[in-house]
Amino acid sequence: MKHFTYFIVFCFVFLSCTKSSTFVADSNNSLLPEYSESGRNIAGALFNDTPWISDVYISGLSGTYTHGFWIFSSLSGDSTTIIFNGKYTYNSIKYVDTLPSIPVNFFIVIKGLKIENQDSLFKLNNATFNFDNVSNYVTLTYSYNTFSFQKDGICLGNITINKVQKNTSLTIGDGSPNNPIINPFIVSGHFNFTINGINNCEVKDGRFDMVTQWKTNLIITQ
Repeated sequence: MKHFTYFIVFCFVFLSCTKSSTFVADSNNSLLPEYSESGRNIAGALFNDTPWISDVYISGLSGTYTHGFWIFSSLSGDSTTIIFNGKYTYNSIKYVDTLPSIPVNFFIVIKGLKIENQDSLFKLNNATFNFDNVSNYVTLTYSYNTFSFQKDGICLGNITINKVQKNTSLTIGDGSPNNPIINPFIVSGHFNFTINGINNCEVKDGRFDMVTQWKTNLIITQ
């Protein structure tokens, strides 16, 4: 796998226009967002039976806002990485104002998947990727300023992207060589996994309804 270490500086210094998250409680668990496919820009799950929610945060390295959701793909590499940044708390869904508030980030590595351009996101539509700890797996970090793409245990589970939508009503650029047309995409689905190793965990009932945009939080390199 081609590692994405060289993205770290870029990720934290890039100041982008971030759509705020919309939380609508799940009727079966009010501490988690309900599943949606409308671009609410939120993800949630039970992390060892504790609510975990995606987060847009301020980096301690750069002091800039950073997305809670990223897609990294390299045309010369052998994988695509999907990142969910978030926090979990023992006390309340209002984790921003409540202690303890513990950052936990999920790095989902999918080998053999390449996103060549923004429309390549449609490859993910109605796709399921099973974690076999070889080709596809998840790693964890417990700090927003620490990136890790190395396996830290035996990972089993899956991620399903139920729906990919292109928002053609919002357009950036005019299509000229130095000003390509860019549209936001909505990526929605579910994930569940376990990791047994350095960091033992069970993540279940995962759901996401995220907005991604090329050159903002969809990063494609050579």
